[in-house]
Amino acid sequence: AERFASRILGNTRDVAVYVPPGVDPAGKDTVLLLLFDGPDYLDSRAPVPTMLDRLTGDGRLPPTVAVFIANPTAEARERELPANPAFAAMLADEILPWLSDRMGIRPRPDRTVVAGSSYGGLAAVSAALTHPDRFGNALSMSGSFWWHPAEAPPDRPEHMAGVVASRDRRPVRFFLSAGLFETGSDGEIGILESSRHLRDVLEAKGYEVTYRDYAAGHDRFAWRGALGDGLLALFGR
Repeated sequence: AERFASRILGNTRDVAVYVPPGVDPAGKDTVLLLLFDGPDYLDSRAPVPTMLDRLTGDGRLPPTVAVFIANPTAEARERELPANPAFAAMLADEILPWLSDRMGIRPRPDRTVVAGSSYGGLAAVSAALTHPDRFGNALSMSGSFWWHPAEAPPDRPEHMAGVVASRDRRPVRFFLSAGLFETGSDGEIGILESSRHLRDVLEAKGYEVTYRDYAAGHDRFAWRGALGDGLLALFGR
């Protein structure tokens, strides 16, 4: 991993880039995957490089370069990932040029996907809707779509569904997943209900959406499978 300094966010984080064997980062058909909570997907419980080797090696996925974006701190994660336009600007205006300078990657929006789980799933959908000219695909695993800003009215708890409903359709495709055990409690909406609702709102606006339920909870093991399923749904051959 390399240290990446963001002027927009005023902090520094680790960013690791993985290029599977035989993949040309600058190839015109290469898919660029930006994955939030990056270190979670590099450890033995969710070894994404191994998955990419297998899926690109047997031709089920096109050549894919993965960028694992860490959080500076747990506190920064809580501030940056929940639908923060400054975080989306960092991705579009700092990370992409940095990748271009270092590796010659010239990503096409239709071949670029932002992806994450929990708050990272919320961040992926938010970033793609904010910068559809850069991110043409969003992949959410157990996205925190129950989230809303502190000032939101109590009868409008689902911020992202409201954003989608109130704007014209952007050129973005979506993969959303949730665990069947991620239901809300005590009258609160949960990840399962809010993910299904976001799917319905996206479809009503004419977006291309793939949605999957898994027999799982808020579970990194399930997310590893969902990430592969999502990449195949978006880019599979």
